[in-house]
Amino acid sequence: MKIDKGVPLPVHLAERVEVGDLPLKKMKVGDSIRVDAQSQKELERKLLSCRMRTSRFAKKHRHYKFKVARGTDDSGPHLRIWRVSRAN
Repeated sequence: MKIDKGVPLPVHLAERVEVGDLPLKKMKVGDSIRVDAQSQKELERKLLSCRMRTSRFAKKHRHYKFKVARGTDDSGPHLRIWRVSRAN
């Protein structure tokens, strides 16, 4: 195999967003987490990332279920993750 130098990182990898650690395992039904974003574009990327992370987590931990939604208020764009009952 040959080692290449100076090959740029693909845009979809270079523009990944960092959401940080989500305390999903500590959440009780009815709890929520707010994740702030600097722009609408960053919000959409974080929204997709959080939906994927909560989906993967719920597949491993069958008694967990989450809802993720976007919002905007005076402090700017954000999303919120709620832990909901499995009955929903």
